[in-house]
Amino acid sequence: MAALPFYLSYLIVPTVIVGQLIGGIGTFLTVAVVLVAIPLADLILGKVKAAEPARGPVQATAPLAYRLAPILWVPLQTGLLVWLLIVIAGVPPTPLEFTGLVLSMGIACGGIGITIAHELTHRPSWFERRLADILMIAVGYHHFCIEHVHGHHRRVATPEDPATARFGESVYAFFPRVAVMGFISALALEKARLKRRGQGWFNLRNRVLVGAGATLALYALILAFAGWHAFVFLIGTSLVAVFLLETINYNEHYGLMRRETAPGRYEPAAARHSWDSGARLTNWLLFNLQRHADHHLCAAVAYPGLALREGVPQLPAGYATMFVVAMIPPLWFRLMNPRVEAWRAAQPPLVPAST
Repeated sequence: MAALPFYLSYLIVPTVIVGQLIGGIGTFLTVAVVLVAIPLADLILGKVKAAEPARGPVQATAPLAYRLAPILWVPLQTGLLVWLLIVIAGVPPTPLEFTGLVLSMGIACGGIGITIAHELTHRPSWFERRLADILMIAVGYHHFCIEHVHGHHRRVATPEDPATARFGESVYAFFPRVAVMGFISALALEKARLKRRGQGWFNLRNRVLVGAGATLALYALILAFAGWHAFVFLIGTSLVAVFLLETINYNEHYGLMRRETAPGRYEPAAARHSWDSGARLTNWLLFNLQRHADHHLCAAVAYPGLALREGVPQLPAGYATMFVVAMIPPLWFRLMNPRVEAWRAAQPPLVPAST
């Protein structure tokens, strides 16, 4: 029963289905639920209090009920996507309906699907990591699995990390930068890994190339067998999903930069370099992703073991609300820039790197 709240994310699926069956403006049902109903529910349900984690340093596994919550999403999302592709290929929707379905399925694939892929790609199980690959290939962003684990976690809160939003940078400037530089970073990481093994970068062991090739093959199959409408729908869904992912990334570290202790060297990453949120509902929906500081300190810990740490910078609201705020840069800067400046003023003394 304790794991049951983490299955609430599955309720996104019937909103997509019902929206399609209603048609017209009803196809925006999922958008209304995520951007209006969930922020309001977050206000009603409130936040949990921060506390130091009562666990060992590493907890790589979780009870079966918790482990199944992200795993079962993969066939559910795949089935939903296939169904919508068949529907759209058979009877093309109106432009209004097409837009609503793209946004709704994009939210399902990005808000829930990519969040689950993030959780699974950190797990030690080969099976769970392959499920993460499937989810990310479906939205054309498989390189995230490599860059996030081997790049972002090592370089977080430094200028070398594409996924750390700079102070004063809008989400609209952040998105193209992280999309391009994240791919370049993932490719460089794979080249370095293969070089250490005495192999060239252009081969089937390059996970970035394999992931990109799998996505291209998927899109080609959809175009060949389902037609242009389904092909454009999948492209649009992928763009919405990826934009949602990177907006969450934008929220997670905005302006929280590690200080340079020597040229090219930075102070250690700490809990204070991530924004957390104790919003109860969105933590259930997003598998405790908002307990982000603890995730960066203990990436091997499965989502039910993550804690909301004391003394960590706090977002004004949960991710669903902050997504809406990020869409309006003047409002974002008004809310967040004073918090970043106060955070900077409260930084502990800098310890120079030893020579």
